[in-house]
Amino acid sequence: MEPGIINKALKQLCIVESKPISEVVQYLKLRYQIDADEMILKKRLEKILNQEQAVA
Repeated sequence: MEPGIINKALKQLCIVESKPISEVVQYLKLRYQIDADEMILKKRLEKILNQEQAVA
């Protein structure tokens, strides 16, 4: 299953480029007109990191 826009943005910006979640919020708002809450994105990022640790 292919990850969604939000998960792709979190992986690319937070994990690969080491940017803060506030930049992900700004990116989603400008690029896709998606209003995302920072707390929800933090929870998603934690879930992604936990899944990657479980696989590794």
